[in-house]
Amino acid sequence: MIPIKWNSAIQYAGLVKIAESVAPSGDCGPADIDKIKAAGYGFLQTIYGDDLATDINPHVGDVVSFGFLAISTANELVAAIRGTDTILEWLHDASFLMVPCPISKAHGFTEDGFTSVYRSLRIGRANGTLPVKDSIKSYLDTGAAASVTVCGHSLGGALATLLTLDVALNTSCRTPVGYTYASPRTGDHIFASTYNAAVSFSYRIVNRQDLVPQLPPILPLPYEHVNTKYELTPPPDKISPTIACMHHLTTYLWLMSQLAGVSGYPLDPDCVSAGEIHI
Repeated sequence: MIPIKWNSAIQYAGLVKIAESVAPSGDCGPADIDKIKAAGYGFLQTIYGDDLATDINPHVGDVVSFGFLAISTANELVAAIRGTDTILEWLHDASFLMVPCPISKAHGFTEDGFTSVYRSLRIGRANGTLPVKDSIKSYLDTGAAASVTVCGHSLGGALATLLTLDVALNTSCRTPVGYTYASPRTGDHIFASTYNAAVSFSYRIVNRQDLVPQLPPILPLPYEHVNTKYELTPPPDKISPTIACMHHLTTYLWLMSQLAGVSGYPLDPDCVSAGEIHI
């Protein structure tokens, strides 16, 4: 098991938090770009896609922003991918059907909702614009990027898992790094084996009281998590024990900050247990 540096995990979660702050119907604006710059990266492009459609809200397949590509002075390209509130509706639908993995040279099956969203990820709102993996490939091929890190929360964790594998198998970067937070299981055991063989640096961070990483279930379909799990354990009576609070990225950031011994990552006010104050 590769040791994890919690400060690094916080850094990439912070980039995902910036992606999460962008309105789904909007784009990365000047304020967002300034936040990315303050984090040590230069903004490159916004990532768009079709949001996760559910039985409750089938119209949610509208085009939304999912995150961004950014580059460091060391030519590290980062893809930061946000989650979505519709993940809870997806859990409610609970069909968890499988389709063939959409990635060239990969094997196995992946969850159909995640696969549909992944196929739609692109640079540009219009259908037919450059897929996000191809944009990453072009930065690598021109020498503008020397390494790739992919990070995502919730649905974004599943999408990051797919994108990290796609980069490993279908670009010149054979050692991409993946950081996921609260990711559900993305595919079956064959997909997971393919991912584990191709991606050596994979950090799957899980709050043990978060429902989302426990799904889809391993039965009746053979869903399986990819490597490597790093578990967060909430202190008793510190966090409101709701599904949403245990899943929030701010909760993950607070839990990681406790392990890293750093401050400045407070819980959402609604998620602080009565009588507790977190700073």
